Amino acid sequence: MSFKKTVFISLLLLGFTAMLAQVVFMRELLVVFYGNELSIGIMLAGWLLWGAVGSYASVKFRIARYDKARIYSICQSVLAVILPVTLLFIRSSRGLLGISIGEMIGYIPMMIIVFTGLSAASFLMGAMFSLGCRVWSTFTEDPFFGVAKVYVLEAIGALAGGLLGTYFLIRNFPPMYILVVLGFVNFALSIIMRHHCAGKENVIFRKRIGNVILLIAAAAVFFSGGKYLEDFSAKLLWKGFKVKASENSVYGNIVITEQRKQHSIYENGLHLYTVPDRFSAENTAHLALLETKSPERVLLIGGGMNGTLSEILEHPVKEIDYLELDPTIITMAEKYLPETKGIGDEKVNVINLDARFFIKQVDKKYDCVIIDLGDPYTAQINRFYTVDFFREINRKLRPGGVVSFSVTSSENYVGEELKRYLGSLYISLKKVFPDVLVLPGDRAYFLASNKKGMLTYDPKVLSRRIQERMLDTKYIREPYLIDRFSEERVIYLNDLLNDAASEMDVNSDFRPISNYYATSFWSTHFDEPFFRKILFRIREEWIWLLTVLICLAMLFFSLAGRKRGVERIVLLAVMTTGFFEIIVQIAVILSFQAIYGYVFYKLGIIIASFMAGLAVGGILIEKRIGNIRDYVKIFILVQVGICLYSLVLPFMFKWLSLTDSPVMSWLGSNILLTFIPIIAGIMGGIQFPLANKICAKDISGAGEVAGVSYGLDLAGACVGSLLAAAVLIPVLGIVGTCMLTALVNLTVLAALKVS
Repeated sequence: MSFKKTVFISLLLLGFTAMLAQVVFMRELLVVFYGNELSIGIMLAGWLLWGAVGSYASVKFRIARYDKARIYSICQSVLAVILPVTLLFIRSSRGLLGISIGEMIGYIPMMIIVFTGLSAASFLMGAMFSLGCRVWSTFTEDPFFGVAKVYVLEAIGALAGGLLGTYFLIRNFPPMYILVVLGFVNFALSIIMRHHCAGKENVIFRKRIGNVILLIAAAAVFFSGGKYLEDFSAKLLWKGFKVKASENSVYGNIVITEQRKQHSIYENGLHLYTVPDRFSAENTAHLALLETKSPERVLLIGGGMNGTLSEILEHPVKEIDYLELDPTIITMAEKYLPETKGIGDEKVNVINLDARFFIKQVDKKYDCVIIDLGDPYTAQINRFYTVDFFREINRKLRPGGVVSFSVTSSENYVGEELKRYLGSLYISLKKVFPDVLVLPGDRAYFLASNKKGMLTYDPKVLSRRIQERMLDTKYIREPYLIDRFSEERVIYLNDLLNDAASEMDVNSDFRPISNYYATSFWSTHFDEPFFRKILFRIREEWIWLLTVLICLAMLFFSLAGRKRGVERIVLLAVMTTGFFEIIVQIAVILSFQAIYGYVFYKLGIIIASFMAGLAVGGILIEKRIGNIRDYVKIFILVQVGICLYSLVLPFMFKWLSLTDSPVMSWLGSNILLTFIPIIAGIMGGIQFPLANKICAKDISGAGEVAGVSYGLDLAGACVGSLLAAAVLIPVLGIVGTCMLTALVNLTVLAALKVS
C-alpha cells in the first residue's frame, strides 16, 4: 500500500472512529447520567473542547512531512488503547466520585466525568485532524484543496461510522467489543503508516516488531479480551448491585438488579420501579380509579410491570390499554420478575408504541388515563407532562374522565424550587382541565377531570366505592384516605400551587420548563449552591439582554479591526457557525425526543447526517475552490443561509408535532428530523474551506490556518452545546433558542458586510 493511500484510509478511519466512539460514549454516559438529555450538551461540549485544544496544540509542531505522519501514527496507536480505557473510566466514574447507584448526579460531578473522561480521545482526534491536513497538503499543488479534501474524508468516515454503528454494530455487539476492535484496526493502520516513515535501515526491523505486536493484539481482541473487559467494566458500572440481567434494545439499556429479595428495573440507568412495592402500586391505581365513577376503559402509560396493572384489574374494568414503548422491559420483567401479574389477562391489551403517537391515532375514548412514568427529569419523560399532551389526552377522555400522575414532593415543607416545579405542572393541567386536585405527600398525586365537580374531596365517598367494588386493598383504606385527603393539607398545597401558577410558565413540548424546574429542584439535593442559585435566578429577559450585549461587542470588535482586513471577522464567523451547527443538532435531538420519544436510538443517525452534510458541502466547494474569484462573497452568501435556516427550523418542528397523519409521522421520524441536520452540515462544509482560503496569507500557512479555524469551530460549538441543553432551550424554548442563534449570526453577517 502506497504512502498516499495509507494516509487516505487513515483519514477516513479517523472520521469513522470519531463518530462511532462518540456515539458509544454518549450512550454510555446517558446510562451513567440516568438518561438526562441535558447531559448531551455537556458531553458535546467536552468532546468539542478537547478536540479544539488538540487541533490548536498540533499547530505548534513545525516539522517535516514524514515527521508529521510519524506523529500522526503515534497518536493513532495511543488512541487504540485510549478508546477502551475511556469506556472503563465512564463505567467506573460514579464509584470514583463516591456516587451511589440511584443518586442523582449534579452538574459539577457531571462535568468532571465528561471533561475528564473524554479528554484523551477527543484531544488525540483533534490533533490528528490538524496533522492530517498538513500531511495531505503535501500531496497536492494547492494546499487549500488538500484541507478541503481532509474535511470531506473525515466527514465521509463519520457518516459511515454513524450509519454502521446505529443500524448494525450497537444493535448486535456490546460497547466494549466495538471499541476494542476499533482500536485494533487503528493500531494496525498506524503500524502500516509508520513503516512508510521509517528509515531504510529500520524498515525490516520495524516490520517484524509491528507484525509481532499485531499478532498479540489480534489474539487479545479475538480470544476473549473484549469479553473480559466488557464483563469487568459492567461490574464497575453496577458496583454493589447484583445484576440479574442486562440487555440493550434500540431504545436503550435495560438492567434488572436483585437486592434483599427485591428486584429493581432500570432504563438507561434511571430507576423505573422496584417490586414488590404494593404501596406505590395501590396509590397509583386506586387514587385515580376511585375518583372515576364508572371506570370501564382505562389507559395505562408505563409502570404496568410494577404491580399497577394487577391493581387496576381489581376494579370492574372491561378493557385496559397498557402502553410500553420498549418491549424489552416487558419480556425481561416477565422472565426475571415473577411477582408481576396481570400481563396475560384477557382484559389487557399490551401495546408497544409511543404513547404520544398512539393517542393521536386511536379512536377510543377512555374513562381514566394513568401516567406512571415518574418525574420529568428527562426530555423523554417531560413530553408526557406538557400542555400539548394534556390536550391530546383530553380529546380521548369520555365526559367526566380522569387523568392522574404523581411526582416527587415533600410532605411537610415545600421550598421555592419545589413550588416552582409543582406549580409548572399544576398550571399546565389547569390550562386544559377545569377540575384539578393535588394530594400532598412524599409524592404529590395530580388528579384532573374534564368536567367540573367530578373529583371528590370526601374520603368517605372513596371508602364507600372501595366497599362497593369489593377491592382487596392493603394500604388504600379509610384511615389512610382521611389522612391523604386532609382538608387543611389539601387546601394549603392547592392554594400554594395556585399562587405559584400565577408566576409560572406553561410546560410545553418546545419549551420544557418543567424539565428545567425539575432539574433546579434536583440540584437542591446536592451541595452546589452556585449552580442552584444560577438555575433559580436565570430569566428569559436576562438571556436576551446578555445576547444583545455580546452582539454589540462583536460589532465593535469588527469595526475596530476593519483596517486589519476581513480575516478576523471570517474567523469569528467560523466560531459562530460552530455555535449554530451544534444548536441545530441539539434542537433536533430534543425536538425528536419531544415529538417521537426515542432519540436514544436515533442519536447516531442525527449526528451522522450532519457529518454527511459536511461531506457534501466540502465536496461541492472542493471542486470549485480553484475557480472562485471572490471568496468573501460566497462566504457571505453562506452566512445568509445560516441566518435563514435558524429562523425556519422551529416552524418545521411545530408542524411535525401537530400532524396526526401516520405517513407524516413516519416521514418525520425517519427522514425529516433525522436528516435535517444535513443542510446545516452543507453550509458548514462550504464555509470552512472558504475561511481557510481567505485567512491563509500564503500556501505554506494553509495547514496551520486549518488547525486554528478547526479549533475555533469546535470552540464555538463547545459554548453552544454547553448553553443550549442546560439553559437556552429550557428557558427560551426551541423557538427562542433558534431566534437567538439567528441574531448572533445576523450580527456576524453585518460585520462581514461592513468590513
